[in-house]
Amino acid sequence: MRRWIDLLGQPYQVTLTGDPQERRLKVGTRESRPVSLTRAGQKEYMVSLGDREARVEMSVKGETAYIRAFGRTLALEILDPVDQARRESGKTSDVIRAPMPGTVVEVHAAPGEALSRGRAMMTIESMKTLTVLTAAGPDEVARIHYNPGDTFDRNAVLITMAQTEAPCDG
Repeated sequence: MRRWIDLLGQPYQVTLTGDPQERRLKVGTRESRPVSLTRAGQKEYMVSLGDREARVEMSVKGETAYIRAFGRTLALEILDPVDQARRESGKTSDVIRAPMPGTVVEVHAAPGEALSRGRAMMTIESMKTLTVLTAAGPDEVARIHYNPGDTFDRNAVLITMAQTEAPCDG
């Protein structure tokens, strides 16, 4: 599993591989290391990474994990899978691509519809997780490529946006 996380305002690409008994963690371009997380209490865990081990406290609220370790409290935010797919493509685009294979559950917008930032456009299901795809800013839907019940592959174009122009003041 590969995800982008935001830690102390800095984005990092994190890759977790292997089966539960032999997990490996890679952060950015660093070499992957063996990793394990074992529950040690209600909100306490033992984390081992390579040859280092630490007791940490962790609580999760929404997409943010608050971790207390090494005398510090850190906020670790898991980035939205759609934003993650955009970041991995290396560019912004007028298309919304699938972050992973899945199924369209519901379409919330129609071609020609003007959207504001955060407005739901489509709900998809991937790996038994529902994700709501939202508008990144003021925009207009040009085309919806899939209907409810349709399946798609990773990086499939789900929605094409028609960039709207900012209103003129003069």
